Amino acid sequence: MATEKTENPPEKKLNIKKLLVAKKKVLVSIFIIAVILVATFFLKSWFVVALVNNQPIGRFTLDRELEKQGGKQVLENKISEILIFNEASKQKVTATQAEIDTKLKQIEDQVSAQGQKLDDLLAQQGQTRAQLQDQIKIQLLVEKMVGKNIQITDKEISDYFNTNSSTYPKGTKLEEKQASIKTTLYQQKLSAAFQPWLDNIRKSASIRYFVQF
Repeated sequence: MATEKTENPPEKKLNIKKLLVAKKKVLVSIFIIAVILVATFFLKSWFVVALVNNQPIGRFTLDRELEKQGGKQVLENKISEILIFNEASKQKVTATQAEIDTKLKQIEDQVSAQGQKLDDLLAQQGQTRAQLQDQIKIQLLVEKMVGKNIQITDKEISDYFNTNSSTYPKGTKLEEKQASIKTTLYQQKLSAAFQPWLDNIRKSASIRYFVQF
């Protein structure tokens, strides 16, 4: 005798489908809540920077205070950097990685001669090697564009030595300080020439401010 095959009634099938959908929704909700909790734990510093007696100090509040204190200067510095890079591109002036590395090595040697480590000094200033290399690159570009016509004469070196002779150890000769004096005078002239050069570039640049400090 053939066995009759029984089928689930349509109502039962519908209930099972509803249960599966409801179970899926619950699992999705649990997953979303878990993600939010994990994100809140790991990303809380994005919104709250400190708690004082359980009273939060928000990152937005901190950022606004920092903007008030130094925001204008930081913005102007970033604008100047962009103008320098744009002008360097226009003049086809570049600073190679080898040049940057050479300058970085000179700085590191100077710091080591003073009994310090460059990485420690950078950490104290809240700076990284990458940021220092960016600054060196900008300095090299400025030297190539602004400092290319700067000349230091022997008389200027001699005059500087005589004027500052009291600051040198007794018996120091001009020849011993000639290279360092030349570098000092070059940097002085470069600094004096840089701002007028930058001001001239700013005049022809399109700069629109969307934040007022």
